[in-house]
Amino acid sequence: HLTDVLGKASNNTSSSSVLLLGRLEIWRLLTCFLYIGKFGWHSIINLHLMTQISSRYESMGPICTRRIFVPHQNNPQLLQQQQRNNQNNNYPYYSKGETSDYICALLFGVTGILLSQFYLLPYLGDTFHHHYRFFHRHLTFYTLYIWSKHYPQHNVNLFGVVMKAAYLPFAYLVMGYALSNGEVVPMDMIHGMFVGHLYYYSACVVPTVLGRGRVVIWTPGVLIDLCHWLEGRRVGGVNDDDVDGGEPIVVDTDGVIGG
Repeated sequence: HLTDVLGKASNNTSSSSVLLLGRLEIWRLLTCFLYIGKFGWHSIINLHLMTQISSRYESMGPICTRRIFVPHQNNPQLLQQQQRNNQNNNYPYYSKGETSDYICALLFGVTGILLSQFYLLPYLGDTFHHHYRFFHRHLTFYTLYIWSKHYPQHNVNLFGVVMKAAYLPFAYLVMGYALSNGEVVPMDMIHGMFVGHLYYYSACVVPTVLGRGRVVIWTPGVLIDLCHWLEGRRVGGVNDDDVDGGEPIVVDTDGVIGG
């Protein structure tokens, strides 16, 4: 429940604000995504899957949500970038994703998982609503889903079975259902994939449909500058990587995922 995140009010107070907000243990909004569970085989597999998918998605090039906002007439490179975008329905984002885009995606996932867990799933009945205190697996399959949608044609090897990346989240979903003998529906996987689909639709489908540079999600400029500063890149303005028109860096994805 939401009180598990915000903290429960003290028993010896009647203040309405305290009863509403409790101790306001706001850090639980983050730590509920960091706890994997008691040490064991499942915890090791979950940690391995999250770190592998996360690093692979960032290194291959995440979905870019950095808007092209610098006046193009004053910059020949950006003018060339805009001309390329006009051929693609005036697509509003740069062509290459970077760390700030991935962090923005994680923030979207964290927010979406929490809001839907507390304000959407309870209205869908007991079949779809499960009481979770920790959301590590939700975030793992959120990341896995957007990676598989961004690179659907890449080959992956799941315990010796070669398949396209587009089918990987559903393969894990079937495995999770089978390992419980069909008694437990892995709602944490489904929930993460659902929020992942919302992100992919908002970041990739909506700008193409709306056209004319309109978006519903974008990476904040302060987050971009912070990541550039931490990486030792130029803060503010445009970096050379944003206007070279190249495709995201592709790495070998034929390694074993999950085992």
